[in-house]
Amino acid sequence: MNKLKNIGISALAGTLVSLSAAQAGGVSVTGAWELSYTNLNTEKVTGNKIGMKKNISFGASGDISDGGGVTWATTIGGTDAMGLSSASLSINMGGIATLAYDSGTGGYGANAVDNIVPTAWEEIDYGFSTGITDVGRVSASKGVINLTVKAPNAGTGISFSYVSRMGGGHLADGATDEGTGGRGMDLVVDLIDVNMAHFGFRWGMAGEIEIKEDSCHNQAQGSTPANNCSSGHKNNPYGASSYLSLKLGPISLGAQATFQDLQDPASTGIANKRSIVAGGALTIGDTISLSYGQAWDKYRYNSDTRHDVGAKTHEYEMVKFTGYSAAINMGPVALKGVRNHVGGAGENASSSPRSHSEVNLSIAF
Repeated sequence: MNKLKNIGISALAGTLVSLSAAQAGGVSVTGAWELSYTNLNTEKVTGNKIGMKKNISFGASGDISDGGGVTWATTIGGTDAMGLSSASLSINMGGIATLAYDSGTGGYGANAVDNIVPTAWEEIDYGFSTGITDVGRVSASKGVINLTVKAPNAGTGISFSYVSRMGGGHLADGATDEGTGGRGMDLVVDLIDVNMAHFGFRWGMAGEIEIKEDSCHNQAQGSTPANNCSSGHKNNPYGASSYLSLKLGPISLGAQATFQDLQDPASTGIANKRSIVAGGALTIGDTISLSYGQAWDKYRYNSDTRHDVGAKTHEYEMVKFTGYSAAINMGPVALKGVRNHVGGAGENASSSPRSHSEVNLSIAF
């Protein structure tokens, strides 16, 4: 009887050892150094025009015994403080569903499709404090949980993102953060997503909403409703976008339309924004790529007298973006350039056109 008991214990111990030994995967380290020369329009003080960016990324991956895999990634920005830039952990469940935790990469949910118009390098609002209206506030937050389900081969799929508190920072295990916003959710639906070597077509839509705990609507429903609500949010901010892209050999084209309601109750605030972005790119072999794009961003204000032109008053203002970019890729070395332009109410609410030009040399390993 004792012998049988010993055999049983030994067998269990062997099983535990084999389970522990199976927990293994590969680890990788990558990095990039970038040197840039930036020039602004003559109305702005550029100062020192040469800057450097240095990032190092750590990653690991492994297969799950019954199919699928797990991926972990962390990026550290090489500043003097060597701060954590982003991190993520994803579990691939058999190639159909992926469950991910994202802390700042922005590679999931609506933020991954906030602007799918093809570019050779940067988007046409790169370098400006006033960007094109888009969706992605929720899934660009830190601490997002994302579930993506895609049909095999076809690419058609649904992606849902949730964050319990927007505006928070990177958290260590066991830590908490109050954040600055409410709960957030977004949803992406790819109706068609075909991506082959010489042909691609994608058509889909995305939406997002932020649930505000303290809004004008909630105050009005309370036991002591507020008489006047001129700050904060009228209700829950939301946005929606529809996108379309086409690739035919070396030519790539794309267009996207977005609506965003900020729920701003201030008399001088913006009631809503709507944008249209369109552009195209040309790729020559695996080395050279060129692109051009335009965007029109329309602001609607709460007050009809918000924007004055002579004796007339206008409720709307238009912001126009244009941009060129080019890139030459030579293995681990790449030379890239961009020249972007914004006019109208954009870039510090000035009616004068603003520009951002940059040449960038990057080395990756």
